Amino acid sequence: MNHTPKIDPVEFERFLFEEIDLDDYRYRFLNNYIKKAVNGQADINVLSVINTTENGWIIILHGEMLLVYGENWDDSQIEEISQVFDLNIYTNYTITGDNLLIDKLIDYYKPQNHIIEKRRLFYWADEINNYNHQEIQIRLGEAKYLEELAAMLKDYYHYEYNGLNEKTTEEMRKRVLSLINEEKIYIALDNDETLLSFCTINDPDIGILFTKEEARNKGYGKIILSYCAELLHQKNEIVYLMTDRDRIESNTVCEAVGFKPYYDYVSAKINCG
Repeated sequence: MNHTPKIDPVEFERFLFEEIDLDDYRYRFLNNYIKKAVNGQADINVLSVINTTENGWIIILHGEMLLVYGENWDDSQIEEISQVFDLNIYTNYTITGDNLLIDKLIDYYKPQNHIIEKRRLFYWADEINNYNHQEIQIRLGEAKYLEELAAMLKDYYHYEYNGLNEKTTEEMRKRVLSLINEEKIYIALDNDETLLSFCTINDPDIGILFTKEEARNKGYGKIILSYCAELLHQKNEIVYLMTDRDRIESNTVCEAVGFKPYYDYVSAKINCG
C-alpha cells in the first residue's frame, strides 16, 4: 500500500516516526534530513512515498535529493510504487540510500543514464583489536597544530572525492578549530612531536581518519583508529563508521581493528544532462 504526504499525510507521518527506527545507524542520513525538516530547515515534497506490506516497507523521501531505504521489501512493491511515483521526472538529481534497492529502482525505471558518485560500506564493532606502539603518542588535538590539521583535512576531501569536493583552507581551519574546541579530534604524533595522523569522533561513530601521505603503510592509521574506537566502545559497547567501498586500504584497516561490514550505501546521479 502506498502512503504519500499528499494523499495520506497522517499515515505517512505516523509510519515515518513510529515504524522506522530512525536511530538505526543505517538511516543516519535519512534521520539527519528529517530532523532538518522538523526544524524548518528543509522540505519533504508531497511526491514522497512510503510503501508498506505486512512484512516490509520502502520509503522514497523527496527532499534536496531522493533518499531511498527499505526493510524486507520485494520487487512487487516497486511496481506498486510506480503508480504514484516516477523516477524519470528527476533530471540531474541525486539519489542516495540502500544500494540494492536503488539498483532495483534504476533497473525498473531505466533512466536515461546514471552516474555512481560514491559507494560506502557501513561498519560496526562490538570488540576492538588494540594496536599500541611505544613510539607513537595519541592525544586530543591542540590549537598549535591548527594549520597543519587544516591542510590535512583539505587533503582528505581532495583524495576522498577524487578532486570533486574541494574545500578552502579557511573552511577547513574553522572546521578543525570547532573539532578541537569540542574535543572531537585526536592526533597521532611520533616522539619528535611530528604530526602523523588524525581521527575525528562523532559519537556514536568514528568520523574522518587521515594519515599524511609520507606516513602511510606504517600502521599509524590502525593505531589511532583502535584508540578512538576503544573510547567509543567503552562508552557505548558498539562503535560505527563508514568507508568508501572502493578504497581497499581503508577497509583493510577498519577490518583489522575489528569492524565488520553490514550495510551497503550508494549515492548516484540520475538522468544527467
